[in-house]
Amino acid sequence: MTDTFTPDLDLAYAVADSADRLVSVQVFMSGGSAELTGANITRELYDAARAGRAEPLIYSAAKELLDRIKPRDTVVFCTGFFDPPSMIDEMDGPLGCVALARMLCVTLDITPVFLTEVANMERMAGLAASLGLEVLDYELARTTPFKAAVMPLPIDHERAKAEAERLCAECAPAAMIAIEKPAPCPRGRYHTGKGLDVTDTVGKVDHVFAEARSRGILTIGIGDGGNEVGMGAILDDILRVVPTGDVIGTPVETDLLVVAAIANWGAYAIGATIAAALHMPEAIHSLEEERRLTGTAASLGFIDPATGLANGWTDGTPPVCSEAILELLRQMVLLRLGRMNPQNPLQIPKKWAERHDPNTTVALWADHLARKEAAYFAGLSD
Repeated sequence: MTDTFTPDLDLAYAVADSADRLVSVQVFMSGGSAELTGANITRELYDAARAGRAEPLIYSAAKELLDRIKPRDTVVFCTGFFDPPSMIDEMDGPLGCVALARMLCVTLDITPVFLTEVANMERMAGLAASLGLEVLDYELARTTPFKAAVMPLPIDHERAKAEAERLCAECAPAAMIAIEKPAPCPRGRYHTGKGLDVTDTVGKVDHVFAEARSRGILTIGIGDGGNEVGMGAILDDILRVVPTGDVIGTPVETDLLVVAAIANWGAYAIGATIAAALHMPEAIHSLEEERRLTGTAASLGFIDPATGLANGWTDGTPPVCSEAILELLRQMVLLRLGRMNPQNPLQIPKKWAERHDPNTTVALWADHLARKEAAYFAGLSD
């Protein structure tokens, strides 16, 4: 973390406490293309994840990243959900990874490594470039800011185990973050939200996170439907509330779990909380950048799993929904920081009360209004 500014954890907590609730509001349905249900699954999964925790989920994740990361540290972002029938990766996950990676480059000077299936590596490189992260070989990327690497997450179990060991040994990451990354059920099979078995099309992420946890690397899982990395912490609740929970629910846990209605939004919220802690609202990506990110993703073929279309939608919601979440998160930071600046116009009422006798002024105005009201009604009776 930065050695020139002590993070403002009180402000970070205030932002995260609101952000937790904002990003866990179920706008469409839990898990995007999961089975339709009238139940508010996101709220129940969020409540389960928050139960017994003293801190907001977003705050815990942001604080741990601030505590663990030093300049030039590597952070691994694991993402990509291969979705039939389009047979290409969905929007949720990759966008959150790129946005959070760029945020951590700006604030903490990290080297991001995007871990995804071989078929998705070129798309991830193009998506990273849309926010100014040039993808290079890892040894070159780690030498200077705003560079990144993309590494393979094999579908084959044995390759995945070998790559997990190589990744952790070579990169020694300070943290590993999975965003909307499918994880296996207790029977070792991977599923979509509807329960379709996609085991033979997705990378075996469980080996990577098992290796990371064995080495004491901070692990964070962000998900929305019950079948993603990290959701093992609330498996019993997934079995109870998710219609396909007995098929898709995963036991794969992480050190910290963030539940959001759309996983990208959880990543945006972590970034906003870090921006608050460091008093750096400008580190939150702009609305123009969000639109560029979304447009690039669609042009690269990332799809909305609700329809299979590469139209910029995420989990059945149009881009305006993610834009609104981003802007609300930005204002949570900006408005709170404004209250702390004595020169901000938000301080005008406070300065007035300090410089004048507010009680005398209110009494003066009360007398003025009373006389004006009396004159008005007197005129009506004439």
